[in-house]
Amino acid sequence: MPQLQPLELDHLAINVHYGMDHAQRTFELLGFNLTPRGFHSLGSVNHLLTFDHDYLELVGLPMHTQNVRREILQSPQGIDGLVFKTADANTTYKTLKKIGVDVSDVQTFGRPVELAGKDYEARFKTTRLQAGQFEAGRIYYCQHLTPDLVWRKEWQSHPNTTHAIAAMCVVCPNPHAQAKRYATLANAVARKGLHNESRVQCDNFELVFITEEMYRAVYGALAQSSKGRNSFFGALALFASDLCQVRGYAIDASSKISGLQWSDQGDRITLAIKQYGVVIDFIQFE
Repeated sequence: MPQLQPLELDHLAINVHYGMDHAQRTFELLGFNLTPRGFHSLGSVNHLLTFDHDYLELVGLPMHTQNVRREILQSPQGIDGLVFKTADANTTYKTLKKIGVDVSDVQTFGRPVELAGKDYEARFKTTRLQAGQFEAGRIYYCQHLTPDLVWRKEWQSHPNTTHAIAAMCVVCPNPHAQAKRYATLANAVARKGLHNESRVQCDNFELVFITEEMYRAVYGALAQSSKGRNSFFGALALFASDLCQVRGYAIDASSKISGLQWSDQGDRITLAIKQYGVVIDFIQFE
């Protein structure tokens, strides 16, 4: 892609299907400040965990309605969306087509936002990779038409001190081959690491590619199921200013949420939310 530098991460998505109420409670108990529930015109619901320049999205499906976003229903629960920023979704669509990537037509959609008693609409333009090209999860590009309705100070401060997404782990049989494919999507370069992993450094974020054997060696009992896939998004990493705060919320939440497990490596705290197949590393970084 003919950008001058690697693309910037916009957000990662966690698919919770019809379990949004439970997911909301879980992440609030873990010390996150969630935005009010949003209702997309496409037929999905969400909460955002908004950070300095990116965000984590809990995305699911509304109850008691026939307007259901099929791509969410047909995708597995867990870490399921890798979304890059674009300043122009139409240009990105044309560029991806030129390099042989199958992408959907650009969609424009929105969701209501209430601020100080007034109603607004957050609006977006996206182009998505067609299913089947990257087994690990959904990949797309998002142009924010109303960024001031997403990144707001009242939503960017979290009691657990999390402030940015650091990385995501992609589990796959051939890490370097997959890293090169993802690097093309991010206008970046794939590099082999020190421990047989491969890495793609985006503008503000890193993709780390490892085999399933390596993944299970790193995460042990906290590792999640592949759900029959050869490749999947195995874990995400968040930067937090104070791991003592993260630790306190993990202790409290694990006593209230069934299936929540965690481990403490001193310089890293790892959480596993079994219901959604999600692993999160917290890394201290000011």
